[in-house]
Amino acid sequence: MSRRRMLQPRPAPGRPRSGRRVAGFTLIELLVALTIFAILSGFAYRGLSAMLDSRESLERESRKWRDVALFVGRLERDLGAVIDKRVALGTSGTRLMPLSSLTESTDSTPGLAISRSGSILQANSLAAPQRVAYRFRDGKIERLSWTGIDAAPRDEPTVVPVFSGATDLTFRFLDGNGVWRGTWGAPGSNETGMPAAVEMTMDLASGERITRLVDLPGAPPS
Repeated sequence: MSRRRMLQPRPAPGRPRSGRRVAGFTLIELLVALTIFAILSGFAYRGLSAMLDSRESLERESRKWRDVALFVGRLERDLGAVIDKRVALGTSGTRLMPLSSLTESTDSTPGLAISRSGSILQANSLAAPQRVAYRFRDGKIERLSWTGIDAAPRDEPTVVPVFSGATDLTFRFLDGNGVWRGTWGAPGSNETGMPAAVEMTMDLASGERITRLVDLPGAPPS
């Protein structure tokens, strides 16, 4: 018995001992798996792309409202430091009000111009009273600053863009009788003193409208 078993031919090397087929993937199964993987990858890419787009949109919105807050805060600080000083002279040599709806630039662009006190924390020219103004030009809000209250006829202001996402900038002025006016302190006008409050309206390029009402220090009650 053992001798007969020894005489049986041995299986060839590399050939399975049993008659069962070796397990594996057919071409159709591979194609189906690749198709499923491609579909899942497409969904994952779309989800990642949407997440990145949402993140970028949130960052843009955050920057926009941050810039709005910085601009409004700067305007409020200037209005909060307004002084009733009538000696300000424009580039044309005309005596101007402490607060005016003209910027006193060479083209007298509508906007807001004020005489403001200096900063006691500064040791340079910013420590002295100065004339500042705001205007809207070419899609940007600009802040103009002169070296002092008394501007020489040829004294040109320093222009600094402070906000670039607006489509319009307007101001209204509340007088002592509670009446809103579109202009104030223009040459030849009959206003006396300063308005009780200033209302700023800014239209953003994204469609929003920002309105801010600022009471002026020392102004007569409305």
